[in-house]
Amino acid sequence: MFIENTVSQMSSTPSMVTGVLGESVTLALKFPAREEIDSITWLHNGTSIIFIQPNEARIMVTAPKRKDRLKVIQFYSLQLNNLTMADAGSYSVQIVTSTSSVFSSYTLRIFRQLRRPQIAVDSVISENGTCHATLRCSVEEGGENVIYRWTSMGPGAIVSQEGSILSDSWIPDDLDRNYTCTAMNPVSNSTSSLIFVKQLCAGSKAAAGTYCPVTWILLGKGLLLLMALGVL
Repeated sequence: MFIENTVSQMSSTPSMVTGVLGESVTLALKFPAREEIDSITWLHNGTSIIFIQPNEARIMVTAPKRKDRLKVIQFYSLQLNNLTMADAGSYSVQIVTSTSSVFSSYTLRIFRQLRRPQIAVDSVISENGTCHATLRCSVEEGGENVIYRWTSMGPGAIVSQEGSILSDSWIPDDLDRNYTCTAMNPVSNSTSSLIFVKQLCAGSKAAAGTYCPVTWILLGKGLLLLMALGVL
């Protein structure tokens, strides 16, 4: 009797899987219902990395350079250990039975655990009793998928801005505020130390809170009086 072979797709879109650099991740395998499996082939970017024959209890790693980091676990799922950035990409598995060949696909994304973000002061300008500053938040080796969020605390505390750059202005009544920057990616988040506005604007006219024409007039009169006493 002739049995027609068929090809089917277990999922129309790849399953998205997220891994952490240096850690482990598992690509879970789902078997076709009520079918005896002849062979299973795992592929990475179209290249075979593991070939399995369940009936013969045979598992062969076809990517020798990754032999120590690839492991077949329960139900022939694929475990990848000590992840590197090169492990990211497209994975697929082909399950061959006596009547069909079934495919399933995955997309593996790998991210770093974020380090503590660093805050740099791009500029501080004081004029007309107001302190203006631009701050920049960054994470070393953070990659392109980092989201930054600035949060203010103190009087009128709000989440002030998303993005790596914060530009803001403060009058003397606002100088008790402080700011943190939080960096986030799909696997971690990390928060910087506080930036205190009072310290940021220290020494500026806004921080002193004494910038007005009357002050300079009084100082000028005091200097003239000292000069007159010196002459006498």
